[in-house]
Amino acid sequence: MTGDDIDIPADPSVLNTTILSNFAYIDQLWVVEELSGICAVPVVRKELKNGVDSHPYLQSALDTLEDEIPVATISDTVANREAVVSSHLDPGEAQAFALADAHDGRLLTDDGDARSFAKEQGVTVVGSVGVLLAAIDAGKIDEATADEWLSTWIDEIGYYVPYRTISEYR
Repeated sequence: MTGDDIDIPADPSVLNTTILSNFAYIDQLWVVEELSGICAVPVVRKELKNGVDSHPYLQSALDTLEDEIPVATISDTVANREAVVSSHLDPGEAQAFALADAHDGRLLTDDGDARSFAKEQGVTVVGSVGVLLAAIDAGKIDEATADEWLSTWIDEIGYYVPYRTISEYR
């Protein structure tokens, strides 16, 4: 984990595995690909690789990282920040948080502990529901589609959110 940061967009939106997993499950990764400043970190790629055998749909997320979403090179500064926060977060969340924090970006995660920690540290957090809302606002999908995807996550993979419909988040 040395060297200069490359492939890091300005104001990055740094993905954690949870967001990629949710959108891969419904075969709609294009929504994530089109987010402004989107990137991922090496540990997230490793987590996806480790999960493909038990969750084959993750292969599409892994392929997307290879083709559509850049995986950032981690600088010494980011690695040092990651080491500091690793006692608070799991490896994927720690590395994604560290990159978002170091580059004034956003952390994209549904992990409750990571969301709380990032907010306490002043890092903007966006979850899968926030990604759906952004896609609606950009005219990419309608609310009915977002509700269908949200219901699929809730009913089929045990995704927990306080509300079952997108309109309740407005």
